[in-house]
Amino acid sequence: MEKQKWLSRLNMVFFTPCLLFSNISSVISLEKLLAYWPIPVFYVCFALVSFTFVHVVCRLVRLNAEFRGFVTACVMFSNTNSLPIAVITSLAVSEAGKVLYWDADDTQEAVAARGISYTLFYAIFGNLLRWSYGYRLLQIPIKDDEEEEFDYGTMTSDYGTSSGSGSIMSSSRPHSPILFSGRSSKYGGDASRTTSVNETSGLLSSFPALPSDAADDQLQQDDQLSMKTHVKRKMATWARSIHQFMTPPLYAAFLAIAVGLIPPLKQLMYDTFVHASVTLAIQSCGKAAVPIILVCLGAQLTDILEKEMQQQETHYNRKAVATAISIRMILAPLVVIPIVLAFVRYGSAYAGVAADPVFSVMMIIVGCTPTAINLVQISQVTGAFEDEMLHLLFWSYGVVCVPVFTLVVFAALNIVDTFL
Repeated sequence: MEKQKWLSRLNMVFFTPCLLFSNISSVISLEKLLAYWPIPVFYVCFALVSFTFVHVVCRLVRLNAEFRGFVTACVMFSNTNSLPIAVITSLAVSEAGKVLYWDADDTQEAVAARGISYTLFYAIFGNLLRWSYGYRLLQIPIKDDEEEEFDYGTMTSDYGTSSGSGSIMSSSRPHSPILFSGRSSKYGGDASRTTSVNETSGLLSSFPALPSDAADDQLQQDDQLSMKTHVKRKMATWARSIHQFMTPPLYAAFLAIAVGLIPPLKQLMYDTFVHASVTLAIQSCGKAAVPIILVCLGAQLTDILEKEMQQQETHYNRKAVATAISIRMILAPLVVIPIVLAFVRYGSAYAGVAADPVFSVMMIIVGCTPTAINLVQISQVTGAFEDEMLHLLFWSYGVVCVPVFTLVVFAALNIVDTFL
C-alpha cells in the first residue's frame, strides 16, 4: 500500500505535469483562444450546472456535509481526455462519421483532428480547476469540534502574540536613545534654548541643530527599513498562500499556457533543437501518466477484492457514491444536451464553430462523460475518500457508462443530423 501511494505521489509530481504541459502547450494559442471562445463558456456553464445540482441534491438526500466535497469533485470533474478522444476517433472512421462532415471536402482525418483539438482545448480549463479547487475538495474533512479547537487556539495564540509584541514594543522604547533624544531636541528644543539662551549661546551658535538632523535621518532610515521588511513579509505571505493553493500539475499547466500564448517561447519549444531534446522528452514522460494511474487503480481494486474474500467489511459511503453517479450520468446530460442544442440553433451568428457538427457532438460528449479517472490519484495522495472513489469509478465505467453514454452519443448525432 505504501509503495502504491509513493507511485501515485511520483505520478502527480512528475509524470502528470509532463502530460499536462505537452497537451496544453501544443494546443493552445492566441488564435485558437479567440476562435474557440465558446469552449470556456461551455465549461463554465457545465461546471455551474454540476455545482448547483450537487448542492440541491445533497440537501434533498440529506448527505453528510463531510462527503459533499467528494460528490462535488466527482460531478464537476469529468473525463475530458481518454474517453472523448476514443469516441471521436471511432466515430470519424465509422459510417456515422459522415454526419460529422463540415463540407463536401471534409475527410475522416480532419473530423478526428478537429474533435481531438476541441477536446484538448476543453480539457485545459478542466485541468486548471481540477488541480486547484478539485485537489482541495478531495482532502480529509475537518470535523466541527476540530475546527472550533483550531480557531480557539489560533485566537489564543494571536492574542498572546499581539500582547507579546506590544510588551516588546513598550520595553524596547527606552533602548532607543537616538530616536527619543532627537525628538526631544526637535519638539522641546525651543523651551530649553529659551531658559538657557544666555548661558549656552556660544554652543548653540557653534552647533545649531545637528542632533535633530541626525535623529531625523535615523528616523527616515528606520522607516525605510521597516517598510522594506513589511513589504518582504507581505510578499512572502502571499507566496506561501499561492504555493499552498498550487499543485505540481497546476504549475505545469500555467507554464504551458505561457509557452502557448507567447510565440517566441512556442517557437523555441517546437521549432528549434529544443524540440528534439526537451519537448519530446517531456511528451514521452507524460505518456506514462495514464498507465500509472490505471496500475494504481488496479492495485487498489485488488486490495478491496482481497478484503472481501477475507470477509472484511469495506467501509465506504454508499449514499455519496450513488448520489455522485446519479448526478454525473443522469441529471447532467438532461441539462447539457439542451444547452448545446440552443447553441446549435442560435449560436451561428456569434461563433463560426457553431456550424461545425464535430464541435456540437464533442461539447455534448465532454459534458456527459463519467468522473475523471485521475481523481483516484488525488485521493491516493491525500488519503481521503479512497474506497468511495474506487467504488464510484467501478460502477461508473463498468456498469452505467456503456448504456448511458451510448444514448448520449446517439442523441448528439441525431441533433447534428437534424439541425445542421
